[in-house]
Amino acid sequence: MNPQILAKPKISFGTDGWRGVIAEDFTFDNLKRVARAIALYLKKDAKKSPKVTIGYDTRFNSPKFAQLVAETLSNHGCSVVVSSTFLSTPAISSSVIDENAQGGIVISASHNPCEFNGLKFKTANGCSAPEEVTRKLEQYLDSDNNIMSEKSKIIYKNLKAAYFRRLRSYIDFSLIKRKYLKIISDPMHGASIGYLNSILTGTKCKIVEIHSNPDPMFGGLHPEPIEKNLDELKKTVKLNGADLGVAADGDADRIGIVDDEGRYYTPHQSFSLLLYYLCNYKGLKGKVVQTISLGYLSERIAKDFNLEWIEVPVGFKYIAKHILKGGTLIGGEESGGFGYGNFLPERDGILNALMFIEMLSATGKPLSVLLKEIEKKYGASCFLRTDFKKPARAKWTKNEFVNSLKTKAPDSIAGLKIKEIKDYDGIEFILEDDSWLLLRPSGTEPIIRVYCESPNFNKTKKIIKWGEDTVLNLRI
Repeated sequence: MNPQILAKPKISFGTDGWRGVIAEDFTFDNLKRVARAIALYLKKDAKKSPKVTIGYDTRFNSPKFAQLVAETLSNHGCSVVVSSTFLSTPAISSSVIDENAQGGIVISASHNPCEFNGLKFKTANGCSAPEEVTRKLEQYLDSDNNIMSEKSKIIYKNLKAAYFRRLRSYIDFSLIKRKYLKIISDPMHGASIGYLNSILTGTKCKIVEIHSNPDPMFGGLHPEPIEKNLDELKKTVKLNGADLGVAADGDADRIGIVDDEGRYYTPHQSFSLLLYYLCNYKGLKGKVVQTISLGYLSERIAKDFNLEWIEVPVGFKYIAKHILKGGTLIGGEESGGFGYGNFLPERDGILNALMFIEMLSATGKPLSVLLKEIEKKYGASCFLRTDFKKPARAKWTKNEFVNSLKTKAPDSIAGLKIKEIKDYDGIEFILEDDSWLLLRPSGTEPIIRVYCESPNFNKTKKIIKWGEDTVLNLRI
């Protein structure tokens, strides 16, 4: 018999957990292997009788997948606390601390399309498992170690309440309570349905929620809070004369922003607004940590306020490492995931929605005016991203992709000289006017991402067209 027939499917952890297509690679059997590996890791590397919190989103079969994980951990001697309802990823990160647990698990594929599901593992400090941990989990997937032990209890609990208290303690509600604001909230049929309504009870804020029913098909949309998925949010903001529109992805660790004029803001603009508010209006200091794909506007603000600025590869786990070291003011990534050094080492869409509401309350200025304020001082940011499915013929690795493009790099792109090339996560070309182009295979999906930021959209379109053509014509 061919030994490959008996081989178990390969499971790999990406930038934030393991994801797969439901019933293809994301199966009950494979999920049980991952849960057992987590139990083995916790018992060998963390604690003899570890405690784990578990949450799940609104995707197909997520509650059943969560129950399987809970039973597997329980059978291997872990005490388990399971959310009594669907829950956001940041709420699980908070629950790890609140429950004094050694780990947290979320059944979610985050922003991926509805045919996907996944598992995210949080360590004892409430952040995404770093590479050294996920490598161990991969090693333990089919370990012969016998870790069966006396079955532990599974407790079902409301884990939202403590998370909401944590959020309320961080945001200045004395400011919010004084200001009447109309907010349009779009949870995108995902885990954060009803969150803002509950948290802002007792304030003058009026919350209008759209896409507010749990739906494993996400209303036919891709549950990622980027512009092409937020048409209804933009229309609803304008129709209601709202002050702000906020959207969260399927598990609510990312945010999308729409201003008072119904305009979508890229994460580059949103992150820069948050940083500028913290520095200029709240007088706060600390390190600014951002991924390679987040651009120049926030870097300029950080340098203007004499803040240490650090760039890391794509993946919030790299930002979390700096948050855990202390001294970080804010960290962010291009996907819309932003976190704060004195909160949790985790990105959080709901926390950032509340921070924008605080910003509007404190400054008394419309968001559109605040954006003009920073553009006048630091320049404009016109960002675009396109994604390609990796061609079936493309057998190259990420390193081969980068090395080939670096070897063939031109002197200029769209008439602008290349002044620097970065190659530590994909390949990024920094141009003479600070415009930049990043070509990067995704760490979570079989796609290639092309990113570009420049001072105007005509230039951005020219640069990104060069990047698209380069990717499509690549032969290695």
